[in-house]
Amino acid sequence: MDQLGPDREGPDPGPDIEPPPATLPTTGDGPPASPAADPGAAADATQAYATPVETDSAVHTDVVEPPPVHAFVPEEPRGRRRVGGRLSALVAVLAILAVGGAGALGYSLNLDLTAARATLAATEGDLGTTKTTLTDTTGTLDATTATLATAKADRSKLDAEVVDLAAQVASQAECVILQESALKELGVISDLQTDNFNRTTEGSTWAKAEEKRNKAVSDALAAYYQAYKKAFDRNLSSARAWAAKGKAAVAVLAVQAKQQAVEFDLIDRSAATIEVAINKLERQLKKTESTCEAVN
Repeated sequence: MDQLGPDREGPDPGPDIEPPPATLPTTGDGPPASPAADPGAAADATQAYATPVETDSAVHTDVVEPPPVHAFVPEEPRGRRRVGGRLSALVAVLAILAVGGAGALGYSLNLDLTAARATLAATEGDLGTTKTTLTDTTGTLDATTATLATAKADRSKLDAEVVDLAAQVASQAECVILQESALKELGVISDLQTDNFNRTTEGSTWAKAEEKRNKAVSDALAAYYQAYKKAFDRNLSSARAWAAKGKAAVAVLAVQAKQQAVEFDLIDRSAATIEVAINKLERQLKKTESTCEAVN
C-alpha cells in the first residue's frame, strides 16, 4: 500500500503528470465517490433517513432534529501528491459509514420519539381516567363525610336521651325502692296490729284470764251468798266453809285480774310501737310521693 505521510513527498512525477483530481470518480464497479467530494450526495443520504413520523396532534411533543453529519474531509495536501486507489476507497467507505450511522441514529431517535409519544398519550389517558375516578371518589367522600356528620349529630341526641333516660331510670328505681320499703314497713305495722289484736281474741292469755276471772267472780258471789244464808240459819260452821270458798274465788279473781293487767300493758306497749312505725311510714310515704311525682 502506497501511503505518504503529511511531510513526505513522493518521487517527482515529472512535468507531464497532472495532480489527482479533487473528487474521486465513480464507476459501476468501483466504490462510491467520497461525501467530501460530493456534499449534495451526503445531504440526500441524510434526508433519506430523516423521514418525519406521523404523531398524534393531541399530544404535545417537541421535534427532535437529527444531529448534524460532518463528513470527513481530508486535508488538501500541500504540493503535488499522489494518492493510491486503496486509500481513496477506504476514505469513501468511511464517509458512507459515517453518513449511514448518522441516518440510522436519526431513525432510531425518531422511533424512540414515536414510542415516547405513544406512551405519553397512554399516560395522559390514564391520567384522565384517574382524575375522573378521583372526582367520583371525592364526591363519595363528601357524601360519606356528610353522612358521618349526621350520624354524629344523631348520636349526640341519642346520648343526651340516654343520659336523660338514665336519670329517669335512676329516679324510678329510687321510687320503686321507696315504695317497696314503705310496703315492707306497712306489712310490719299490719303484723304488729294483728298480733296486738290477737292478744284479746278468744284463746289468748287475756281471754283465758278474763274467763277465769268471770268464773271466780261467779264462784265468789255464790260462795258468799251461801255463807250469808248459812249464817242467817245459824249454821256457823257451814257459813264459814262457804265464806272460805268465796275468799278463794276472790283470790283467783285477783290473780286473773293481774294477768289481764300484764296483757293490757303488753298491748299498750305494742300499740306505742305501732304508732312509732306509723309515723315513720307517713314520713316515708311523703318522700316516696315526692320522688315518684318527679319521675312522672
